[in-house]
Amino acid sequence: MQTNFLNTEVNLPAGYAVLDSLPYPIFILDNSNYFTWLNHAAETFFNSSLAIFNGTSAEEYFNSDSDIMKMISLAREKMSSLSEHSVSISASKLKQTKVNIQVGPFYSNDKYIVVSLQKNMLEQVAKSQNLFKGAALSMSKVTALLAHEIRNPLAGIRGAAQLLELELGKENQELSKLIVTETDRIIKLLERIEKLSADKPLHLEEINIHEVLDHCLMINSSSFGKHLSIQRDYDPSLPLISADRDLFIQLFLNLFKNASEATLKNDVLVVKTSYALSAPHSALEQLGSNQLPLQIEIIDTGRGIAPELQEYIFEPFVSDKLNGSGLGLALVASVVSEHGGVIDVRSSAGKTHFIINLPLKILGKNQKSFSQLKDELK
Repeated sequence: MQTNFLNTEVNLPAGYAVLDSLPYPIFILDNSNYFTWLNHAAETFFNSSLAIFNGTSAEEYFNSDSDIMKMISLAREKMSSLSEHSVSISASKLKQTKVNIQVGPFYSNDKYIVVSLQKNMLEQVAKSQNLFKGAALSMSKVTALLAHEIRNPLAGIRGAAQLLELELGKENQELSKLIVTETDRIIKLLERIEKLSADKPLHLEEINIHEVLDHCLMINSSSFGKHLSIQRDYDPSLPLISADRDLFIQLFLNLFKNASEATLKNDVLVVKTSYALSAPHSALEQLGSNQLPLQIEIIDTGRGIAPELQEYIFEPFVSDKLNGSGLGLALVASVVSEHGGVIDVRSSAGKTHFIINLPLKILGKNQKSFSQLKDELK
């Protein structure tokens, strides 16, 4: 099928209209990097029309030294498709934004390049989770204040019970001891709540993420998760990372406990770690980045999360459990956000999949270039 384009004719398949119906921007550049075709989503994205783009050079529109033009140049050079996440683009009529970009040769004419842009979903998730973090912060401050205020009268009750114990006969001393014991238990609980206060700065140290996961899995297997079959899928090449170990333990214990409560005997809990690598010829290397997102996946074969709750599951006081407080996953989202990461969940009956991405810097002697890491992972 022949379709007239802006300044040439390009053969498109009979189903080319599908490209026009896609909800994200797609455009095609000729061998001189002039716009040849845009779909409707691209016209909306660029706030312009296909006709106005006639004779417009992508190098002029985006700036020849921009990251997107470097990707296009690399795709031409290697004659291969590539993709990259969170690339900043800007132009005269375009407000600066971050998008995920896919670039590759046009299949029917390898001198042409097809480019698709998708909004940075991780950035959107991060923004929404910053709201959850704010709610969790407020909740934590109120909780810490209450813990402080409750501690004082508890100390008075404990002291009074000890004085009464001296005056009571043996038959009633057990009751006073019970008061002291339960008061001590409540004080310890309050101390734990205060330690979770988000006002405290992160205590960052070099940690082995697999050691932390194994520690939490051991607790899981000896208590609330005895019924689960554990599967580990670790990437042994991961370096030490900079994180707050105690908060990470709290984070994973919350996720493992949720999984145990949503599963039955012989259900499976999968824990996987990896680098979230881009396509084989990712432009990340060419753009000079040596930071890779650490990805941790926690998958269980339980009943799943109700579809109507999935969008709100990280908000405080939202829970699908009968007597759930809805605080566990709010704290999880807060800890992930504190470390500059994002968490997402995908769930259906029979499978719940939590995905944590942590853009943490590799420390000191463990720091490696992107090329080295790719060579090691081959």
